[in-house]
Amino acid sequence: MRYEEFSAGKLRLGKEKETITLSSFDTIPADGASGYNPGSLLILPDAVLGMTPMWMNLGTKTSCKFRPVGPQPGYGFYRAGGGIASAGGDTTEVITISDAMSEWDIGIVGHSVSNDTDNIVSAIITDKTLTIVGSADPSTDHAYNYGVLRQGCVPEFDIVFAGTHTCVGGAAAETITLTGALATDIAFVTYGATNDTDTIAKAVMTENTLTVTMSADPGTAHSLHYMVLRPRGTGSRKPTHYIAYAGLHTTLGGAAAEAVTVTGALATDIPIVGYSVTNDTDTILKAVMTANTLTVTCSADPGTVHGFWYVILRAY
Repeated sequence: MRYEEFSAGKLRLGKEKETITLSSFDTIPADGASGYNPGSLLILPDAVLGMTPMWMNLGTKTSCKFRPVGPQPGYGFYRAGGGIASAGGDTTEVITISDAMSEWDIGIVGHSVSNDTDNIVSAIITDKTLTIVGSADPSTDHAYNYGVLRQGCVPEFDIVFAGTHTCVGGAAAETITLTGALATDIAFVTYGATNDTDTIAKAVMTENTLTVTMSADPGTAHSLHYMVLRPRGTGSRKPTHYIAYAGLHTTLGGAAAEAVTVTGALATDIPIVGYSVTNDTDTILKAVMTANTLTVTCSADPGTVHGFWYVILRAY
């Protein structure tokens, strides 16, 4: 019996950026940096849940553009869509998704078109279906943005903008400037602060702008948590945030404010929250992060018959 040793290709580990084929870096190079071969792969050795550990240079050697590739630990956006028109006829709306959903997947929903102040009462995933219940028949005057979160997936969408905006007031529609945003991006919004029971009617993307319309002028007492998605692979913008935590929570009740323990969460994280289950038309008024805790305030004591989905974002 004879054994022969052979090699094919080249694998180089280290921080010699001129010769990188595959290397380990603590941070992702800024767009436009030079010296990284096209197709070079970087591995983030300290990647945590929600962060994509592998990034590829989709730019040139003189102007790199590293973007995430492959699966990631933790939750990612497995599916998403925007401008899904309502069919109307009753308060229940069904969005059919192209492949089977798991009981562990999480569906999130927001209005992208609305002609009133109706709110989304619940959103729940079953096999190939996202079922949305509204506070009233949406007729054909509404449309939805949706996202599907899955653990350990290869995400189809990345988070390209996220933050908290303090309202300036003056009108029910509040504009947030996001330089580089596209009209085809998909936005989700939650109140971060409020002093009343106003609701968010819709979130609309146009070039460089997110416009959030509320049920009344928010004044300066309100703030908005926002998250904007874009299909992975476009290469036009690097992801700014990742999903540090996500889940479904069944309410315990006893007060309008419901505290969810999220061990490791930071006060600087950004929460996006919505009802997944409810038996009425209560609304979620605001979501506030403190260390290890997400506090969601509802318009009434949710008892034990409500549940909500939550997505907690952290900057790369």
